[in-house]
Amino acid sequence: MTEELDLMGQDSDGGSEEVVLTPAELIERLEQAWMNEKFAPELLESKSEIVECVMEQLEHMEENLRRVKKEDLKVSIHRMEMERIRYVLSSYLRCRLTKFPNQI
Repeated sequence: MTEELDLMGQDSDGGSEEVVLTPAELIERLEQAWMNEKFAPELLESKSEIVECVMEQLEHMEENLRRVKKEDLKVSIHRMEMERIRYVLSSYLRCRLTKFPNQI
């Protein structure tokens, strides 16, 4: 996959700057946020822009898989990768939710 995804970041002047990530870099950031959240004792800063981009990427991947032949082995491999990404995303969000009662 050579397409790139945009994330919005804030610079020190309060303006916004655009960060361009490949899908692999995006998944790497999600995995890093997941591990950080999982092992942190308190709720960390939300990575909502990463979550949104990953969800959009998953939708795009699903659309692409609908267009190819079902019996192709690559389809099965891509579906497994999508399920892995969904697991990481769900686990990240679940980790955040379990920490909310401790913050109140």
